[in-house]
Amino acid sequence: MKILSHTNCIKALGFALLLGIFFVPSVPSYEHLYGYNFQEWKNQRDNFLIQFDTDPHTPIAGNMSTLMFSVQNLQTEQHLQNFTARITILNQGSSSNSTIYESKSNETNGDFSQRYTFPTGGLYEVFLRVDTPSSIDVSKFTVFVSSPSFQVLNLVYLLLPLLIFVGLLAIAIVFIARYVYRKK
Repeated sequence: MKILSHTNCIKALGFALLLGIFFVPSVPSYEHLYGYNFQEWKNQRDNFLIQFDTDPHTPIAGNMSTLMFSVQNLQTEQHLQNFTARITILNQGSSSNSTIYESKSNETNGDFSQRYTFPTGGLYEVFLRVDTPSSIDVSKFTVFVSSPSFQVLNLVYLLLPLLIFVGLLAIAIVFIARYVYRKK
């Protein structure tokens, strides 16, 4: 069996570290929304870009969640200033598809959030209406809300990147230990 060189061990550790960094969940910032999980809505005509995300990424029925929005100029990527926003939430699973929540209209600048507790699991539609002096735009986003029966699947989904990273780290440690042991 061929003994791994010192360079190969360093490369393996670097690769394991890179994978660990890749699988770390993204944390939204309030500058713009970053990561892999946010949804975008673009309006080329009115030059709008709206980003949307939730915290946690998969809200749990009965628990408080944060709906985060970032409203930007599509070309400059600067936050839109002095607009009025209105949030409306519909339950797609409901037979009447009725409004279950509507926020009060508020004056805002760029990034804002709204805390909300989804009553049941299922699919929800989140509408954001943005009123500016020159236009009115409505964007639509879809949110999956987990019910208690899906919590085990959510736990596996959340822990999978950590389990992969720990497994790769363990393999790297075994290779390094074998290398050091054989060198002696």
